[in-house]
Amino acid sequence: MGRLERPLAPDAGPVTAFARELRALRAAAGSPGYREMATRALFSASVLSEAAAGYRLPTLQVALAFAEACGGDRAAWERRWHEAARTEGDGAAPRPAAKSVQAHQENELRAADVRAVLPPPAQLPMEAHPLVGRASLLRRARSLTAPSRGGERPVAPVAPLVISGQVGAGKSAFALRLAHELAAHLPDGQLYANLDPAAEGHKDAAGIAGGFLEALGIPAARVPGDPGQRIGLYRSLLNRRRLLVVLDGVQHERQVRELLTAAPESRILITSRSRLLGLDGVRRIRVPALDRDESMELLARLLGDDRVGGEPRACLRLADACGDLPLALNLAGRRIAARPEWMLGDAVSDLTGDRLREPGRFLGRLRVGDDALAARLDGAYRQLSPWARLMLRQFAGSENPPSVDNVVYGSADALAALVERSAQPVEDLLERLLDAGLLDHCDLPGQYGLTPMARAFALTQPDPTEEPPAPAARTGAPVRAGV
Repeated sequence: MGRLERPLAPDAGPVTAFARELRALRAAAGSPGYREMATRALFSASVLSEAAAGYRLPTLQVALAFAEACGGDRAAWERRWHEAARTEGDGAAPRPAAKSVQAHQENELRAADVRAVLPPPAQLPMEAHPLVGRASLLRRARSLTAPSRGGERPVAPVAPLVISGQVGAGKSAFALRLAHELAAHLPDGQLYANLDPAAEGHKDAAGIAGGFLEALGIPAARVPGDPGQRIGLYRSLLNRRRLLVVLDGVQHERQVRELLTAAPESRILITSRSRLLGLDGVRRIRVPALDRDESMELLARLLGDDRVGGEPRACLRLADACGDLPLALNLAGRRIAARPEWMLGDAVSDLTGDRLREPGRFLGRLRVGDDALAARLDGAYRQLSPWARLMLRQFAGSENPPSVDNVVYGSADALAALVERSAQPVEDLLERLLDAGLLDHCDLPGQYGLTPMARAFALTQPDPTEEPPAPAARTGAPVRAGV
């Protein structure tokens, strides 16, 4: 369904006459949709629609792009535009009715002028990590973000998609791959905000909305000062345009709840370690660890097919040590790739060491530049209450043997016995550890899995019962001793 034609402005002289001529040219070309025209004109559909509305003379660039998109002669339309601009400047004044409409739409028209000069925002970061596998997960995500059409009915709004998973599972890499696919069909731009505590920028909903509005062409002086109005204007733009919004590294629901809307054309992707169960009306997908074949494919991309094919056992040992986590494999692979003179087996042995005697050594060496797996695990750990920290440490130190995938599994009942508490509060703690990205669900009801990387980190942490209570500002929430 194409963009509806805006009502033509009341007769305001040469501006309205020029808009009427643009409409006649479009009708003679078979009335192509503004979205179709936008792909040829390289201006958004809303800018082209405003050009033919007659409230203000469009810029020369927009007028020529409109004309060429409908098969008009560039030189002839340039002459028409200059004639309209000259006549308007000779004293032709808009009638009061047109003045009233112009005042009512001043913010939108000023924004259109800016968008006619500036390109649509393209804020998506590059895809830093090679994404392997995930084919079935991508198909499901495409299905969850696809518009649903029913005969002649308009497009139904698409709910935001929450992408969750444990620390190092590759949530952001997965979201960026999906985002770059979706962006090809959303020509009005891509907006991106990194909400991780380590990143700079506004972390509250109003601050994020303000930055997005400026990126969309709203002059800073026209961005509402009232937080509620600012967020309302942002949601209005999402509803009218075809935009992609990525909110990466969300910590808690209140950061983004007011930014969410089910828009008919725009798409919103959210990544978080937490499942963000407090958000209603969203769709969810969880990113698991890789399977072993996918881990080997990732190592082959990092180290080369020949090197991996020559020593596959060493790569299997490395994948096992990394728990098939994409981030751990990526960091380990880049470190080994920087030492091409080493035999692969020797490089893996040197990197992993004796993981049973020194559980934190391998984890501490998974660092490349300013990226370290231990730092991400520590960031998640610091958000936990003392009871949750104790639960994690007891889980890591339990005598449960690792399974074939090197994950330690335990039930809420069995873990409750370790801390001498009832199963229900312990299950609540385990759910918090799950939402912190330090545990994972397994296929059996009531069972939780502790990955080797999270286990190694937990075993290096001091006894939380001997630590002073963390201040509320640091944990993000008050500690409840009874949970």
